[in-house]
Order: sequence, then structure tokens, then C-alpha cells
Amino acid sequence: MANRQNVEEYINKEDEINLLDYWRVLVKHKLLIGVITIVAFAGSVIYSLTLPRIYISKASILPPQQEGSVGSGIISQLPGGWGSLAGGFLGSSTPSGVWMAILKSETIRDAIINHHNLMKTFKTNSMEDARNILGGKITIESSKEGIITLSVKDEDPNMAAALANAFVEELDKVNKGMVTTAGRRTRIFVEERLKDVKIDLTKAEETIKAFQERNRAVQLDAQSTAVMGAIGSVKGQIMAKEVELQTLLSYATPNNPQAELLKTQIEELKEKLWEMEEGKKISDNPSPKDIFIPTAKIPNLSLQYARLIRDAKVYQTLYEMLTQQYEMARIQEAKDTPTVQVLDTAKVPQKSTGPRKRQVVMLSSAIAAFFAIFVAFFLEYMEKLRTYKKPT
Repeated sequence: MANRQNVEEYINKEDEINLLDYWRVLVKHKLLIGVITIVAFAGSVIYSLTLPRIYISKASILPPQQEGSVGSGIISQLPGGWGSLAGGFLGSSTPSGVWMAILKSETIRDAIINHHNLMKTFKTNSMEDARNILGGKITIESSKEGIITLSVKDEDPNMAAALANAFVEELDKVNKGMVTTAGRRTRIFVEERLKDVKIDLTKAEETIKAFQERNRAVQLDAQSTAVMGAIGSVKGQIMAKEVELQTLLSYATPNNPQAELLKTQIEELKEKLWEMEEGKKISDNPSPKDIFIPTAKIPNLSLQYARLIRDAKVYQTLYEMLTQQYEMARIQEAKDTPTVQVLDTAKVPQKSTGPRKRQVVMLSSAIAAFFAIFVAFFLEYMEKLRTYKKPT
């Protein structure tokens, strides 16, 4: 009973902290503290020496150009809305976020794994495991200016640089492939339409020739020629817009804003055509130059000839526009220059970035020292506890 009371008194005693007593405990168990700290120090040194060095290689690419990645200056000169359509359909630039998503895609990783035989390097038979290992080695970041930086870490500095450059190369291949595919698709579509228009234009020219020979070269007055020329021009614009809309709908939905705009433009052109054919004003300007005589008032023979001229003008206008579009598509399809602008190519790093062996040793030694001190005080506590338990 007395021993129990003594133990409780020892445990609950609240004397002032005596630093000298603490120091005596440390001196008493200095050998234990020293041994634990030295063993931990030696062990951490040996462990740090076995850690492989990590190298980081970085590559950076410029953000996609907003005006289009290919031939934007030439494409923008196309008449009507063809410039904007060609720019979007033939491979307009994508946002930096999309490029980052492509860089993180399985398509890119699989291509790099197969090209560099990384499954053997990573010692795995699973493509999924290889993707995960490769994903753990790369960090992709985008600055506020849109510059994308790829950082690849590896134990081999040459491999780190090779993988970083490989990601950029594969991004270029994927982007170029999409652009080239769009160019090929547009070329095929326009090429087929161009063949039909060429046949129609040839037929129209032959019809005019036969009509002139049959009726001994009918001539139109200046006003009739102007009227039919204007009508033919508007009809050509309508057909061009319809082809443009058809091209757009081949890869976009009918509710696409560009499609809605084209539909509105076609309706406006048709209304304008109706005004010309009916002889109404095409604007609010009351000038006589803005008044078109109705085509029905043109003499019959001259009207037939004028309509033939008009049809030929329609096909000629459409043929010229499709020819320009066809050439743009061919340029796009044949283009083989890089579509990704590299700001900094990944270089072989000369210095490792980790592990920080000195920090590992210092941290391990400090933790071991604190643990040894704790053990020393715990042993002192147990020793005093046994002393109080002894019978008096």
C-alpha cells in the first residue's frame, strides 16, 4: 500500500523543471544516444549512396497560333466565307489546353513506349503499367502566356532528354496527321465537286456557241448585259455558299453557328436575286443605277441568250472559287513542315537534381538522435519506477 502511494506521489509530483537533472540523464545514457545516432548516421550514408541519381530534362513549345497553323495568310485571301471555313477545316490551331491533353493521351504514350521499347526498360509485360510508369516521369505545365513546358525525370540523363523530345515529336505527328487528314478530306470533296462544275461549265459554253451559230450571234444591249451579269454573279455566290454549307455540315452539326450564318446569307442572296429578276430596287438608293429591268421584259431571243450567258457566268464563278479551294487543300495535304513550334529543345542534363543525399543523412541522424534521447528518458523513468516499487 505504501509502495503504491509512493509511485503515485512520484508520478503526480509537480516540481520545477531541473535542467541539471535532464543533463545528468543525457550524460548517463550518452553511450546509448551516441551508438544509436552513429548507427543511424552510418546507415543513412550507406542508404544515400545506393540511391540512384535523378536527372530532369525540359522542353518547351510555343502556344498554337490563333490565326491557323497552315497557310493562314493565303487562305484568308479566299473570297466570301471560304477563308474562315478553310482556316477551321484545314487545321486551325488548338488551345494550349488541348495540346496538353494530347500530350497526356494514351496515343502519345503508346507511341513513345513502342518506339523506345520502354516495356523492356521498365521490366513490365503490361502496356498499362508502362503507361503509368511513363506518366510518373513526365510533368506538363502551361504558363499564363500559354507556353507549354514538358519535364521528364529519369536515372539516365540521355533517356530523360530523349523522352522529352519524343513527346514533342509525337505531338507534332498527331497534330500534323489531323491537319493533313482534314486537308485530304477537303481535297477529295472539292475535287469531286470541281469535276462536276467543270463539266457543267463546258456544257454551258458549248450551248452558247451552238445558240450563236443557230441564231447568228445574238447581241445584248448594255443594260441587259449588266442585268444578266449581276444575276449570274449573285447565283454564283448562292451556289458557292451552298457548297460551303455542305462542306461545313460534313463535319459539323446543323445547329453550328457558322452553319446558321451561312443559311442566313443564302436566304439574303436568294432574296436579292428575286429582286433583280423582278426588277425591284436592291437598296434604298433611288438612283436609276439601282433599278434593274425585269428579265421577263428582255426580248425573247435576247432573253434566251442572256440566260445562257448567265448560266455560264455562274459556273465560271463557282469553278474559279473551287479551283482556289482545291489548290489550298493540296497545299495543306502536301505540307510536311512541323506544326509545333519548339521554343527549347530538351538537352541532356549535366547535373542531377536528386536525391539530396546530404539532407537525407542530416534528417535521418536528427531523427535518430531525438529517438535515442526519448529512449534514454524512458529508461530513466522505468529505472526510477522500479526503485519506488521496491519494499522499504
